[in-house]
Order: sequence, then C-alpha cells, then structure tokens
Amino acid sequence: MKQNNDIPIRNIYYMLSYAYQTLNLSEYKQMGVENFENVKDLYAEILSIGIPAIIKGGLSKEYKTVEETSNVIKGKIDITSTIKKNAVVNKKVAIAYDELSEDILLNQIIKATLIYLSRSKKLSQEKRRLFYGFLPYFSEVSEIELDLNLWKNVRYNRQNIRYQFIVDVCRFLYEQLIFDESTDSQKMKEIQDEQSLSSLYEKFIYAFFKRETEYKVSRPQIQWNVDDEFTEALPIMQTDLVLQKDNKTLIVDAKFYTKNMVARFDGGTAKQKSSNLYQIFTYINNWKKGPDETLAGMLLYAKTTAVDQPNHNYSIKGNQIFVVSLDLQQDFSDIKKNLLEYANHFLE
Repeated sequence: MKQNNDIPIRNIYYMLSYAYQTLNLSEYKQMGVENFENVKDLYAEILSIGIPAIIKGGLSKEYKTVEETSNVIKGKIDITSTIKKNAVVNKKVAIAYDELSEDILLNQIIKATLIYLSRSKKLSQEKRRLFYGFLPYFSEVSEIELDLNLWKNVRYNRQNIRYQFIVDVCRFLYEQLIFDESTDSQKMKEIQDEQSLSSLYEKFIYAFFKRETEYKVSRPQIQWNVDDEFTEALPIMQTDLVLQKDNKTLIVDAKFYTKNMVARFDGGTAKQKSSNLYQIFTYINNWKKGPDETLAGMLLYAKTTAVDQPNHNYSIKGNQIFVVSLDLQQDFSDIKKNLLEYANHFLE
C-alpha cells in the first residue's frame, strides 16, 4: 500500500509553518514550495537558510567544567588528582573551573549534520558544498556521530530556544536520508516512514488549534486516579492535545501510522488498534472532571490509502470517543476545514 510519505510537499511546508512559527520569518518566505521535488530538498533548503541565521546570532554557549593541570591557580584545586598525577614535581596543580563553551549538544548535532550532509550523495553537489562551507564556524565544537537517540537528550531554555526549529529539521532530514540509504525491505521502510513524520504531525495538530481557534489549548499530564496515592513506576500520561470550551473538554491523541487499522489474518475484518483505544480510554477515566464538565476523547489519525479507515463514534461508560482520519493529501484548505469540524462537533 502507499504510505503517508505521499503527503504533498506543500502540505508538509504548511505543517512546518504551523508547528514552528519561525518558518513565517522573512528569511524563509522567499522559498518557493513548488520548486521542491521531494521533502528532502525542502528540509535541505530550510537548513541552508536557518543555519547561517544561527551562526549570525552567535553560537549558544554553556558553562562546562574544565579539568587540567596548571601553574596558574583558578577555580578549585583537586588535591587528590594533583598527587596522583605527580603534578607538584612540575610545579603544577590539578584544577577544575567552569568555562563558557560552544562545545554543547545543540552545536554538536548541527555540526554532525553538516558533516553528514556535505558527504551525502542524496543531495546536489551545490548543496553539499554549501553545507561544507558552514563547518569552519563550528571549529570549537566536537565531532560526534549522528544517532537518532541524540535528540532525546536535547533540552531547550530561553537562551537556546532559537535552535529548536533548526535542530528538529536536522532530525527530519537525517531520518529521510539515512532511511533511504539503509532500507532493504518494504516492511522496514513502512516503520521508518512512520517515525519520520509522526513528530511533525503531533506538533502541527497542537499548533493549528492554538492558532486557529479560541478554545483553551493545552497538553497537560494526567495524574493517575489511584486509591492510596501510591504512583511509583506508573507510566506518565502525557496528552498530545486538550481542547476546552466552557464546561466541555476534548482529549485528543494524534496518531501517524502506515496502517491505522489491523486484521488478525489476511482477509479478516479490520479492527481498531486496541492499544490506542486503551490509551484514550485511560486518559478519560483518570481525568479529574469538574462537577458540570462533559468529557470526550478523540483519536485523530493521519489517513492512509488503505480501504479501511477509522471513522467511528463510541459511547463507553457515559463518555464519547471519536475515531477519525485526517486526509493530509487533500488541499490544505480542506485539511483546515476538517480539523475545525472534528473539534466543533463536540465543543460547539
């Protein structure tokens, strides 16, 4: 079956625009979306504009502890290390001090991405040379090997939030390139395609309702409704999106898969994915309802080209659960219309 990576480039651009308001800045508005044949070229163009902006603003720095032996005392003297290294013989002592450094994870990810892109045959020679030309600005940054787990350790604050869009696009582009180069089976490609756009889909859905509606929009963690206040080892219930108006609350969980429904055997009846239903049902049952609050849940799938698509309404223990599919291949004006209709159906 065709996969969700068939989403038109223009719609991916719109999703990025909602998920990251940075894309609305003047530097990016000159991009002609029609010029891109695939999503890799779109991501590469964004980086070719965004990384110079990061450089121009100055690379972010953080305090890092430096340990060395020196005849100049600064910071703290490490007596034990001084004795072990026999540094006193050379009239030096082991010291440790904090120093502002560009050699931090955010810069390391960008540098590693630049190195990878400058060597990738999936990009044009012009783009490879351009990315290679940015590397001298990262001379004080260590070289690390790119790995998707790196992004799990990224943390943002007020000082480095300007990095978020570029660092995320680095991941999107790296995923696309590495999966294209390493995929050796259709099944593995389906899994990889799913991973490469699911994060963007979640960010887009949240940002869309934040910008396009007057609902109260949030993504809170739901606390377990335990009887004895013992919650150790219970998993975190992190919502993708919660929409509220007056006394109505809609908990939305965004889902991006290559297959939205499953059959237990070939030719069998397609069913809802049980884990997804269990998840939204658990959210509803642990939500602390107000005295007059009406609560519902929604599984918002990105539609695939399979015949069977989720489009169901359930009433379970007095609460409604909506299961709907959003067609990301349609014109973006229709995407907006569908999203508003899904929410308004319950909240209005």
